[in-house]
Amino acid sequence: MLGSAYTGCNYVRVRLPSYENGFLTDTNSLKGERNSNEQIRDGIMSADVVVMHRPEIPEYHRLAVLAKSQGKKLVMDNDDTFLIDDNHPLAEVTPDAETITLKERQESITTFMEHCDLVTTTTETLAKEYRKTNPNVVILPNCVDPDDWDEPLRNEGDKVRIGFVNSVAYEYDYEHIKDFIQSLGDRDDVEVILFGLGDKEHRKKNPKITKMFENEYKFWDGVVSEHISWVHISDYPQMLNELRLDMILIPRKDNYFNRCKSNLKFLEASMCEIPVVAQSLSDGPYEEITPDMGILIKNNKDWSEAVESLIQNKEKRREMGRKAREYVIKNYNIKDKAHLWEEAYNNLF
Repeated sequence: MLGSAYTGCNYVRVRLPSYENGFLTDTNSLKGERNSNEQIRDGIMSADVVVMHRPEIPEYHRLAVLAKSQGKKLVMDNDDTFLIDDNHPLAEVTPDAETITLKERQESITTFMEHCDLVTTTTETLAKEYRKTNPNVVILPNCVDPDDWDEPLRNEGDKVRIGFVNSVAYEYDYEHIKDFIQSLGDRDDVEVILFGLGDKEHRKKNPKITKMFENEYKFWDGVVSEHISWVHISDYPQMLNELRLDMILIPRKDNYFNRCKSNLKFLEASMCEIPVVAQSLSDGPYEEITPDMGILIKNNKDWSEAVESLIQNKEKRREMGRKAREYVIKNYNIKDKAHLWEEAYNNLF
């Protein structure tokens, strides 16, 4: 199993299932350096199945040609669509802020899929898109490993800590509740925590990304009580837990890109017993959340009332968090689900 440049995705889509099943990967550990090209080629030659996550770079296409020429079964895994509308902040750039067109990214993925024996992904919405190119698509859910998560930490302070984590920190997705977020920042009984976007040191070192998120930085700098920059995925579970958040808000714009997303943010929050207030979308990623373990927002006018109900009731939000954690461990534990990857690959023979 070969990862991509997206370390967070690699952790969920490559590292967890490969470690649990004993599959070969292109790194020796979560923090480890990527193996040499020679080691990767040796791994491909010794494998029956070669899995590549989000293979949008030419190197992976060359490795795929090698794998197919040696009779290996080729699998593509991806957990995001590249069909992004023109207004999305990621429409024009990659995470390293190098310009690349959506058309080029989509064509690269589509071409790769055409030559695959199997395509795996996270949701039925995304699977429908991929079946237009390759009929053999299997859904393998994002999972968690409970061993990676410490016991949930509690906020024992006087102020309620409300978090926004990672990808929600795009103006594109929170603009419909911008005034509400500002009102939270103005309160004396609330602390707004942003986990994502670069801190001031990161901004100085990465002027291209800083320019890309110029509006976001300006807004959040005037709202947040605490800002934690991006961290390596190996540090992410501990950092999320140590924030001691009382809830996480997940606003989303209703569009195809967000409907293709998975429930990963809910899974991660739940492992820390943090209840989420999440956007409800038709066929969206959070529809499984029931009232005993979180709140779904169908009407944007309901954000204020929903969040206020949790601010005012500590026991309610803590009970939601406990229920959510129990649900996630029961339904998304990689130790119970790892066999799905093995079965999907075995079915190729």
